[in-house]
Amino acid sequence: MDLVKGQHALVTGGGTGIGFGIARRLLEEGAANVVIAGRREDVLVDAVERLQALVDAAPVTHQVCDITVEDDVAAAVEAACNTDGELDILVANAGSGFPGPMIESSADAWRFCCELNVVGTAMCLKHAGQAMKTSGGSIVTISSSSGAYHDLWMAPYGATKAALDHMTRSTALEYARFDIRVNSVAPGYVETEVTSSVMPEDIRADCIARTPLGRSGAPEELGDTVAFLCSPLARWITGQVIGVDGGLTIPVGTDFAELAERIAGEDTMRRATT
Repeated sequence: MDLVKGQHALVTGGGTGIGFGIARRLLEEGAANVVIAGRREDVLVDAVERLQALVDAAPVTHQVCDITVEDDVAAAVEAACNTDGELDILVANAGSGFPGPMIESSADAWRFCCELNVVGTAMCLKHAGQAMKTSGGSIVTISSSSGAYHDLWMAPYGATKAALDHMTRSTALEYARFDIRVNSVAPGYVETEVTSSVMPEDIRADCIARTPLGRSGAPEELGDTVAFLCSPLARWITGQVIGVDGGLTIPVGTDFAELAERIAGEDTMRRATT
């Protein structure tokens, strides 16, 4: 469909997982150039090779960047700009977190999540905004379903993702005058290299069981939504946090199946659920 044909993009955390899937979809949708950024050059070099194998003649390069270092962010944005110094797309995907009990939480754990998920992302929005100020553009932050509801033992991660959603909306208000749209995509449980290697099977099964569509997501499915948000089809969408989560964050109340069966009839309920 060439949703982002001719556009220049920067994807942070683009060497693996969701970031890799997003970079792939932007390339498949016609991006003129995609720069993937991350801290480990060996991972980025491998990712560039894999993207070029998946997408014929993919215009993709890499930039070593720690988003908690502002100079790194500025350099990554500059590397992704076109010859006029303008950037069309930023996907602020880099982020992380780890579980632990609040009652035993350390200041370092909170600082880590705040520096990466909030301050680092803020620097990406700052420098991308400067590069988009003249000609407009689209920014997509990658949040989490954990920012919308509350996972046990994941307070620092969830709190900083909720802060990221607030920052996304606030930035959308400020950047609207420059025709820069700012939105967020909030994934549910997505199968990546990391989740596949560290997630206990019982937690994985629980995440899938609580997902109405009955399966985990794939990184490229996040990329589908990002490509749409960065395309002219989404030209009147800004300041939104869009759950791409298989329905995981639908507020679910009481199951009235027994009462419905009593009133509507057993046959009616059987036809409705099978």
